[in-house]
Amino acid sequence: MHNRFQIRSATRVAFCLALLLIALPPNVAAQTAPITIRLAGDEWFLHALTGTGLIDSYERESGVRVQVIFKNDRAILGELDKASDENKKGDDAPFDLIVVRHRFLGALVEKHEVQPIDSFLADRSLHDPAFRPEQQLYANWWKELSSYKGQIYGYPFTALTAYLCYRKDLLADPANRRDFLAQFHRQLRPPRNWKEYSELAQFFNRPDQHFYGTYIQGKQSLALWYEWLNFIYAFGGNVLDAKHGWQYGDIVVNSPQNLSATQQYLKLIAFSPPDTLTYGWNEAQSALQQGHVFMGILWSDQAPFLEDPKVSRVAGKIGYALIPSNSAQQFSQLEGLTYLITAKSQHAREAYKFLEWTQSQRVQVAQTLRGSSSIRKATYHDPDVAKLPYTAAFLASLPIAKPKATVPESDAMTQAAVRHLSEIVSGKTSAQQGLDALAVEMQRILNGKARLHYPVKQLAKLFVNVERTSTSAHFIPFRFL
Repeated sequence: MHNRFQIRSATRVAFCLALLLIALPPNVAAQTAPITIRLAGDEWFLHALTGTGLIDSYERESGVRVQVIFKNDRAILGELDKASDENKKGDDAPFDLIVVRHRFLGALVEKHEVQPIDSFLADRSLHDPAFRPEQQLYANWWKELSSYKGQIYGYPFTALTAYLCYRKDLLADPANRRDFLAQFHRQLRPPRNWKEYSELAQFFNRPDQHFYGTYIQGKQSLALWYEWLNFIYAFGGNVLDAKHGWQYGDIVVNSPQNLSATQQYLKLIAFSPPDTLTYGWNEAQSALQQGHVFMGILWSDQAPFLEDPKVSRVAGKIGYALIPSNSAQQFSQLEGLTYLITAKSQHAREAYKFLEWTQSQRVQVAQTLRGSSSIRKATYHDPDVAKLPYTAAFLASLPIAKPKATVPESDAMTQAAVRHLSEIVSGKTSAQQGLDALAVEMQRILNGKARLHYPVKQLAKLFVNVERTSTSAHFIPFRFL
């Protein structure tokens, strides 16, 4: 009897509450639910944030819920385009915040799918005065990753650069040091230029032992493009002659420097595993992890997997250095993913508050210890971060980083480069012909916004070939870094 009374009482209370909510004006009822900001990004990268558990504490402290949606760049951009096409007058977007590769920034800005954060940064009621990005972040990386044509659109989620990874234990071996000196008449050390790199690759290339001097990431994928960039930068080359990623400049992809770099790249096939033309990021990482190669180039977010004894046979045996340079200047890759607020977000202010929180020392240290790379300077004062074996190489890369294109055409340019470079490394065309064809296709893609700096021989024939490959090209699948 007592239980039935309790049940009836509870039912009456629930019924009354329901009536009260129905009676409330719609805007008042909506205010009773917490605000939710929707954050979309690739799981490969976002796990560095979600795995910290700190989002839960942010939700408790701010009262704002953060819904994380795992989607890669292509899916995110596709949904934004679809929402824009289907609802041009609408006020909402599928996401409030996105994390994407910075090379897509120009396209997103020109399509009015993201919004600048300058006004939020200047809003005293919103911006935390203790956060001073110009002083606390590495400004060159912040601006290249997150700004476009003088306006700031966000903050970096992670910075990415490439390291030379080599077997430091084999360099220290007395027998190797003796034999190398006898063969090459110099001390055994990490390579400073590509002549030294080739000598090391030759010395450690031992196919009969299933051990190789190096590898190239020759599969038709983004890995090929990004690895090749390391070589052209090392020889003083570039793709566009522009100071910043958002600027157009002469097309210099077929320069003499790039030709020399490409020829050097091809020479390394002789010291690589037999299946090196099927290598992408995963295969290259595995070759180093399993102890099948002496050295190679890997991205900074792959380095933690070399140091994890659960998956790596060479944990503690890898050295990290800047990539060798054949020019007078050292360099590094400037790459990364950036947080952007969508143009039609209904919770842009809350999204911006979350962005400032992500740049805090607490969050940046936690992410970096999980394999991400921070551009907040104080992150590297943390003793646990400082002792990571690749931290010194990352810090050395920060002031010498080479920006890459973020203009709206950058994705089309990249995909064209993957196709033409694949033809070069597979022997279907020569280095000069392939680079000339790529230059012509880039000129077509940029449609009058940039001119060819270097003359192209047999121009008419190349135009025919470029049109054929462009119209028949299929989507190039890729794993995000």
